[in-house]
Amino acid sequence: MIRRYGRLTFLLLFMLIIGLMTSACTSVSRDVAPTKVSPQTETAQAPVVDTDVAAAKESEPRVYTAEELEGYPEDIRDILMRGKLRIGLKVEDRYPFFYTDEEGILRGSDVELANDIALKLGVKPEYIRTADSFDEVIDQVSSGEVDVGISKLSITLERAKRVLFSDAYLHFKQALLINRLQLAELGQKGEYPDVLTLLQQRGTKIGIVRGTSYVGFTRELFPTQEQTAYKNTSELFDHVRQGEVIAAVYDAFEISRYLNQNPAYSLDLQYVQLEDQDDDIAIAVDPRRMHLHQWINTYLHMQEKNIQRWLENYGI
Repeated sequence: MIRRYGRLTFLLLFMLIIGLMTSACTSVSRDVAPTKVSPQTETAQAPVVDTDVAAAKESEPRVYTAEELEGYPEDIRDILMRGKLRIGLKVEDRYPFFYTDEEGILRGSDVELANDIALKLGVKPEYIRTADSFDEVIDQVSSGEVDVGISKLSITLERAKRVLFSDAYLHFKQALLINRLQLAELGQKGEYPDVLTLLQQRGTKIGIVRGTSYVGFTRELFPTQEQTAYKNTSELFDHVRQGEVIAAVYDAFEISRYLNQNPAYSLDLQYVQLEDQDDDIAIAVDPRRMHLHQWINTYLHMQEKNIQRWLENYGI
């Protein structure tokens, strides 16, 4: 009897030991087995882009209920219902304000500004890029073809008769690019207090870019001189250098950029910044969208630091 119990006890102890060993092996196997990471897990962390422009491109416009839409003024409401802010932009690139890069992507400081305005408004940006001149962008805004023009647009009194201008978000000075040889032929500069007065009194042909604010600015500066119009700034500046016109009137940023890109041209050309002549850049708003106009001014005030950062990033 004792022998039988002894065998039974031995058998139970043996089974207990086997069970403990199996459990330990299973536990060790779970602890040391490598964790499989799916390809999605390995690549899920995308680069963090600290820009509202990227968000504007990726995010879908918010869908508003009929009750929510009723709470907005009509000129804002139909933009929200459309889900897009129509933005007028000149067809020709104007680096670094708006341009198409090597990959065909629209970039530039004005593009960043427009994208962020659309994002904050809760819609997507839609670019209408068919205008051959800055004046044509104003025409599109005035007619309601686009909601806003964000295209390095200068504020002028004539344009302000037709569109609503926002507060200026960029400030330039007007400047002259002068052919040195022709200037010397006008006579002794000492006879006049400055170069501008000399040109106003004895100058002949002054060059401009057609369809720009500088048509009006030049008429005010040189009311008795003949204006010769060119299709773009490159053509204008080259013809000043070649002596076809004695001087060009344009903003200081564009003239300085041209001379920096072509330093040898400084032998033939003289640059004069007109300290008393401003060229303020603003957003043109459809005159029927008065609440949108006020909203954009509020946006420009609240986002002033971000806008300044974008401009500095583009070397403006």
